[in-house]
Amino acid sequence: MTQLEPKLYDEKYFAGQITKSDEKAAIQYGNLLKFGKVSAATYPRLLDAGCGAGPSLPFLEKQGFRVIGSDYIYFPLLEAQKRAPGVPLLNCNLDQGLPFADESLDVILVSEVIEHLSNDKLFLQEALRALAPGGVLLLTTPNLWDIRRPIAKLTGQVWSGYRDPTHINLMTPRRLAGLLKEAGFSEVRWKTGIKPAYRRSIRRLNLRLALPYPPVIGNGLMAAAVK
Repeated sequence: MTQLEPKLYDEKYFAGQITKSDEKAAIQYGNLLKFGKVSAATYPRLLDAGCGAGPSLPFLEKQGFRVIGSDYIYFPLLEAQKRAPGVPLLNCNLDQGLPFADESLDVILVSEVIEHLSNDKLFLQEALRALAPGGVLLLTTPNLWDIRRPIAKLTGQVWSGYRDPTHINLMTPRRLAGLLKEAGFSEVRWKTGIKPAYRRSIRRLNLRLALPYPPVIGNGLMAAAVK
């Protein structure tokens, strides 16, 4: 992340990650892995870049990945260590690169992180460098084409993507896909929806949603790109 006021990153900021249940984490990250067609059997070395308080780490470890977590902010790493004491953790700034050797990772998971970065091109270039041939980048971020954004403006509300002052780099599907291809990734796929990483489970539970989102203007954006 960029250098921002430390007061923006307090315990309250990470409260949702700290309290997220393992069951919810398994749904979210399990669906993300399925979208990327990733398993530990074929992609064993996984970095959760910007892991925060580590809600993903116990699930990823149970799936058999040789998982590593990283974050720029030190406080959530302490919480991540409590949650997954066997997972190696790194304190690093993704805006300045990745401290990994060339082709040393099979999967890089970047969930709700790229919107915090000021140097997205450098990060994506570094991700490509650190991934082995055929490796996969999995990414989620708010969707700037969310239909609620103009609606919020009309009603005097603040769109969810704007509520976090550390969101300095919000993406549309077109821009994100373009950045991934420009960095050198192939087989770039993306989708949006109401929390796209949860969408499959919503269908399984047979919930009826009052406002179904069309495929481009949902609030979440999820992408998978192959090296």
